[in-house]
Amino acid sequence: MKKSIGIDLGTTNSVVAVKKVSTEVLKNAEGEYITPSCVMVKKRLMRKPEFIVGRDALEWIRQEPENTITAVKRLIGRNFHEKEVQELISKQSHPYQLSTHSRGSANSLAIQIGGREFTPEEISAKILAKLKADAEAALGDEVDAAVITVPAYFNDKQKHGTRTAAALAGLKVRRLLPEPTAAAISFGVDKISGNDGRTVLVFDFGGGTLDLSILTISGGRIIEMGKGGDMWLGGEDIDQLLINYVLEETARDEGIADIRALIAQQKPARKNKFLAELKTAVERAKIALSDQEETCVEILGVLLDQDGDPLDVEVELPRGRFEGMMIPLLKSMLGLVRGVIADVHFTEDLIDNVLLVGGSSRIPCVIKAVKEEFGQEKVLLHERPMLAVAEGAAILSHRLADTVECPQCTRNTAQNATTCSHCGFDLERHTVEHGVVEIVHAAAHDYYIKLENDQRFLMVEKNTPLPCSSTEVFQLVDAEQELVHMKFYNVVNRKEQGIGDLWLGIDQDKEQEKVEKEEEGAARKPLLPSRIEITLDIDENNLVSVNAALLNHPEVALSRTLSRGKADEKLFLELEQALSDADKEQYSTYTVIDLQNRARSIIGSINGVVDPKNDRVDEKRYEQARKQIHKAIKIAANEEAPLTQLYYAESMLDDYAVLIEPRVQDQLRDKIERLRQVDENGSYEETMRASAALSAALDDKRLAQVNTLMQIENASEICFKTDPGKAKNFCGSFPRFWRPLKNRMALWRRSCMPFCRRWMKFWKIMP
Repeated sequence: MKKSIGIDLGTTNSVVAVKKVSTEVLKNAEGEYITPSCVMVKKRLMRKPEFIVGRDALEWIRQEPENTITAVKRLIGRNFHEKEVQELISKQSHPYQLSTHSRGSANSLAIQIGGREFTPEEISAKILAKLKADAEAALGDEVDAAVITVPAYFNDKQKHGTRTAAALAGLKVRRLLPEPTAAAISFGVDKISGNDGRTVLVFDFGGGTLDLSILTISGGRIIEMGKGGDMWLGGEDIDQLLINYVLEETARDEGIADIRALIAQQKPARKNKFLAELKTAVERAKIALSDQEETCVEILGVLLDQDGDPLDVEVELPRGRFEGMMIPLLKSMLGLVRGVIADVHFTEDLIDNVLLVGGSSRIPCVIKAVKEEFGQEKVLLHERPMLAVAEGAAILSHRLADTVECPQCTRNTAQNATTCSHCGFDLERHTVEHGVVEIVHAAAHDYYIKLENDQRFLMVEKNTPLPCSSTEVFQLVDAEQELVHMKFYNVVNRKEQGIGDLWLGIDQDKEQEKVEKEEEGAARKPLLPSRIEITLDIDENNLVSVNAALLNHPEVALSRTLSRGKADEKLFLELEQALSDADKEQYSTYTVIDLQNRARSIIGSINGVVDPKNDRVDEKRYEQARKQIHKAIKIAANEEAPLTQLYYAESMLDDYAVLIEPRVQDQLRDKIERLRQVDENGSYEETMRASAALSAALDDKRLAQVNTLMQIENASEICFKTDPGKAKNFCGSFPRFWRPLKNRMALWRRSCMPFCRRWMKFWKIMP
């Protein structure tokens, strides 16, 4: 039977656990409980690259650091131009290259390895795939689903990226569980039973993040009251402090003016080996200082000085010096703690316990600082700080699975069963007394909409219970507006973080038809600007979905997507730029109408470019949409309007077919169909040839009077919008052209049709 597991996808290390009757952390293929979150991309000539994950990948840092990826969790859901990403690049914190993705917008991020580009989600998927495979080997069964933990302070884009990585790894995500909540579950929510209640602050200090949550726990029920933290404050940052210290001390002892320049001058193999050994040495020293008063960082015979002689690195590191370096970080941590307490209008005396989890929480000065803040009796250190999060995820995964194991007979029974179908054990009572009954999640951030005029609207406030829904109504500036662009963002530690852009294509033709139908028989009124209803939904995973509808006409088609820096957003931005350029160039009315119609169609095409489940790009659709955009730009630049011409011809056939000879109608339909086909799939040149052919057909002298009627109708429509008083004059001229033409056509039909019928009869009996 397929299993559901819990996964702690960490910045530095990852862990897998499963709950049967009891909770068990699973060993990986190397026989270890902890898997380094490290991926090495091995280049292969003329073949797809090979991926090495975990402990084996970590060994490659000394040999090929530029092909070995660590701390990828910090990059997931990020974009290249974010301040923190640029700081990583400027500090050369990662030996591999970062850039925008060739198939994405400026809001994208790619890792460049061996001439190939990978998204952080793709690299994270390799870690998850190994965890899944190792779990299947340990369990002797297939694993198809998981609860995956994420920092409580992850924004929507980062959580969407985590879900994408899981999909690429072949895992169904049952829940994205905040890491502090998972730690609380592991610590034992079942210990707080009955009507007892407790407010717990979870202080999760791991390899990449500081994650804070205030939870109210009672009888198996967890309510997330507030969240806070810092995505760029963790063990990795402490390691960087130690690296800086070791290099500064070495430079001072050896009289080196610029030691980083010296390192950069080393041959690549030597430089890479030194940096890898330096990172390993400071990590080892950091761990040693938890138990020792002093340690030493030694790297012998790897670095060479300016003369080419070996330069040994030997730096003494007393605990007191290390703790002095930690003071700014500790102040920052405690400031964040006080902030999250203030956000929920609590005071420190209302916190019953502080639970410390995460590998970095074991640092003595961190424990000391938290105890001084809250009192020694309140602070609890999890017995398994590096395993706690995975255990909590496993417990919830078991709770959400389709089947559970009976604690008494250990056989599988339905999840919703109140008693075991095999032994009659009271499952409902056991769950209430010993398990997680319910988790009430809360929004991690404020959610805003930003309009093109830079107006901002708060949609969902931080700490709102989830799931939740919020709706706002916006009125468009212009009645003819068919394209809408809105930006969604979170506010994280007082900084804006974009989470996606909403692009809408409005089918104004259908809206106009609806208005005309409703007002049939009455004087025609100008079309008023649309009112758009935007609904933001946030589920229990803190994942956002957006819906849009015309307030008074919900049946009108709105093509929409929430882009997140991927290939679709790149295409949307190209299209938006084309429309902006057209506005500046002041093209003719028909050219603008043609471009707007094309844009509306292109938006529908772009919506299918990226798979919403795994973010994979449909290359065929991408190329087709890109060609459509470039063709639209070229057509507009040449002041051509084939779509306007096509709609003109269709309208002529719809409104005046009775006045057009059947043979001429057939010719028009052939030309219309040809133009439609090549306009959708053909090149610019093919489209222009088909357009010229239709234009020639419309110029047929037999359509002269019908064209006159069409022009009168178009002029009257313009007058209805600009000068309704003049519209009566145009409408009054209709009978002068319509009746004589209609009478002549009727006469033609009466005289010609009998002959045509006889001719057809004769034709059928011809041999």
